[in-house]
Amino acid sequence: MEAKTFLKRIVEEVKGYRGFTRKACIWDLAKIFNVECRFDDAGWFKVGNHRIVATSDGIAEELTRDDPWLAGFYSVLVNVNDVVAKGAKPVGYIAIISSNSPDVRRKIVEGIKEAIEKYRLKILKLHTHPDSTYDSVDAGLVGVAKKVISSNTAKPKEKLVLVIDMDGDFRKKGWVRCFDTVVNKSANRLRKLLGAIWKAAEKSLVTSSRDISSPGFLGSIAMLCESSRVGAKIDVEKIPKPSNVDWLFWLTSYPSLSFIFSTKKPEKCLAFFRRYGYEANIVGEVTKNKKIVLGYRGEEETLLDLNRESVFGVKRG
Repeated sequence: MEAKTFLKRIVEEVKGYRGFTRKACIWDLAKIFNVECRFDDAGWFKVGNHRIVATSDGIAEELTRDDPWLAGFYSVLVNVNDVVAKGAKPVGYIAIISSNSPDVRRKIVEGIKEAIEKYRLKILKLHTHPDSTYDSVDAGLVGVAKKVISSNTAKPKEKLVLVIDMDGDFRKKGWVRCFDTVVNKSANRLRKLLGAIWKAAEKSLVTSSRDISSPGFLGSIAMLCESSRVGAKIDVEKIPKPSNVDWLFWLTSYPSLSFIFSTKKPEKCLAFFRRYGYEANIVGEVTKNKKIVLGYRGEEETLLDLNRESVFGVKRG
């Protein structure tokens, strides 16, 4: 496939992917509060010398229905990633479990228990809806940080560094394409990988951060850029990828342990994260024109023009 055609296919795939399009409802709800919205992974406030970081997330209905154990496990994982992306150590977990099936409820909680033990978290509160007409698990998590990394502080000319744990395999459930590297990992190894993220924050190696989540690699980078009111030029081939996985499938996958950073110290970042066992690459550069431009073998294609488009559904001229 020619490079230009390939890039057009990527744009179509990403912008039509459910993990990407489902973010478009956010602005209509956020504006109700009549405050500036940072579109960040988590919020935080200061207590003494520490920052308390809090987040919440829900698991896709299809995943909860098809694999309630994995849904329970991932209700912990996705919240941990949000908090860690801010430079915080995850501490406590809460959840709401909805199902009229005792078997489904039990499997969800068994998945939660496995993850809680692996991440070494404290259960703060679980609530149940045993008479609901649907199956779901929605959760929240709090963490503690010495220094918070926002997702709205990327600046033009900074490099974009993507880090990912590649020691895993796919657990595809419906439209959700989980590249899982956590379920079978030891607690000690996982703690070491997560520790690299909050240590990078404490060492001021990065200027902004976001975890790679349901919109996929490019969609998550676009969210970071929109939060920061900047654009980016991205070299698609620099994104780490398993050799046996198709590009279009990979770019819209959800890796269970991956983050995108902007940085003024790219080489130090690469050396630091690789030392902990991540694959890490410079995948692009922050620009001031608010366009997300993809590059591939000498060709370019615009994924999003944030002057008039929005991942979060902000209405622009």
